[in-house]
Amino acid sequence: MINTLLEKEIVESANNMVLQQHVQEIPFNGYKIYALTGERLTFENAYFQRRKQLTTLSLAYFLQKDERVKEMLEQVIWEICDEYSWALPAHLPIINGKYSRESPRWIDLFAAETAESLAEIMELLRNDLSALLIDRMEEEIERRVLIPFEQKKWEWENLDNNWSAVIAGSIGIVVLNLLEKNSTRQRNILDRLDRSFRSYLSGFGADGACLEGVGYWGYGFGYYIYFAEKYRSILGNDYYLSIDKVKRIAEFPFYAMVNKNSYVPFSDYSQPELPSGLLSFCSHEFDVKIPTLEIISSLNFDHCYRFAHIYRNLVWTTSSINEHHQENAIHYFEQAEWLTVRLPKFDLYFATKGGSNQESHNHNDIGHFVFGSMETLYLTDLGAGEYTKDYFNEKERYKFLPTSSEGHSLPIINGKLQVNGKVQAKNVRMIDPGEIETAPVTFSLDLTDTYNHVRSLEGYNRNLSLFPSKKSLIVKECFRFNQTSNQVIESFVTFYKPKINGRLVELSDGNSKCMIEFDTDEIVEVEQFYNTHNGNRQKIYLIKALYQGDFTINTSIRFLIGEV
Repeated sequence: MINTLLEKEIVESANNMVLQQHVQEIPFNGYKIYALTGERLTFENAYFQRRKQLTTLSLAYFLQKDERVKEMLEQVIWEICDEYSWALPAHLPIINGKYSRESPRWIDLFAAETAESLAEIMELLRNDLSALLIDRMEEEIERRVLIPFEQKKWEWENLDNNWSAVIAGSIGIVVLNLLEKNSTRQRNILDRLDRSFRSYLSGFGADGACLEGVGYWGYGFGYYIYFAEKYRSILGNDYYLSIDKVKRIAEFPFYAMVNKNSYVPFSDYSQPELPSGLLSFCSHEFDVKIPTLEIISSLNFDHCYRFAHIYRNLVWTTSSINEHHQENAIHYFEQAEWLTVRLPKFDLYFATKGGSNQESHNHNDIGHFVFGSMETLYLTDLGAGEYTKDYFNEKERYKFLPTSSEGHSLPIINGKLQVNGKVQAKNVRMIDPGEIETAPVTFSLDLTDTYNHVRSLEGYNRNLSLFPSKKSLIVKECFRFNQTSNQVIESFVTFYKPKINGRLVELSDGNSKCMIEFDTDEIVEVEQFYNTHNGNRQKIYLIKALYQGDFTINTSIRFLIGEV
């Protein structure tokens, strides 16, 4: 179905572009700035605005066949074909401070996406576009993506995260659209891409949880599905849609949903809106529940303006987005060790996690939790920080608040934060009593290994008990040491300014409140700032409670949601 809301938005945006007659420049300075400082936004903001022009103008012409729109679209495509590289500076090889001469033919996420966009635009509009332009597009796709792919092995081919799915999905769509059906070349490329799809799926457990964060479910799984659907459509083979694990992955967002506007913000979470076309497809293809969506995804829902997403939002979104699945949902992702509890009946949300600190888009967050009402997470997670060169440098990554354990509701033990790397939760147990009116939902785990650099620490256990009918959470911890004079700082993360009164701390959004009852008098608030994923400076508060003792320190902290 073509949705009139999005259709109107696309046509109006394209008309404005035609009036302005300005093709977005790609700043040379953006390459220099990234190489010198690691700052990405100068280049990427311009790059994605040009991709917005490509997507908007092509879909507007697809809808209305306006010659003025086609004329500007052809100019945008011509200038994309002139770009130094379709890959982002952050993904290009830099040797001794210089971009490698391989850069113009470097295949990253966005080079592959650009090739996919042009291939699908040709599929839709080939009979209307200039023959010269069609030749140029095909030549650039060959030069920048297909030939480089065939000439060498690429690191992303074996990654078990979004990279393998997005790039393989994009290249797969290109060869399905542009190469002769069942030709030797098409078959060879598709056979090789199969390795990447298998690598991508291997990154999921049988539970279907996306450890990279919900936004990366929409990204990686979206391109997997877009390819799989086209593979079936063109070759008549539903292999990629029939793999058992795929259905489990398809239902992940429903259980990760906090409310209609947000999802559990673990890992590098940044995009609260998932593509409505993808969700609609999952609902109909796999007969799974999907998050409640009130309207089709807007043109601006994806700041990268990916053609694959927006085109399918336009033609795949169905009335299923208006179905409401807001029943109580307690779900445990056994392999990921994520527990999500969404209880509209009690106006309560809670999620916590075990896992390891060696995951894709990892945060040092084993044992961390979020807690609040259905509308407000009083104890929260910062999600993704601003992407810079250092943010993806293992030596620097955990100096950033969003990725450090200090940016999560986790303790500081004898001055030490949780470590990254090959550490994980042990003895993880979740108990769902079934009858939540009278018994708690509990989650317990041994976190000793995650503080293995604290030599005096013999053991550390965290137990979280959620009492839905009382709208309360009790967090009990036991720290065991092999020496005297130890210190534990219990630390909790919130966007709401704390009001401290003795052992009580109040957080409020003006409509409801969260009371925190500590068993110590030594409580302080600490203001911190960090850069959000969009590069904006954001204030948060850390509530820090001091505990001191000798061989054993026990803590018990109660969180209670109530009315103002």
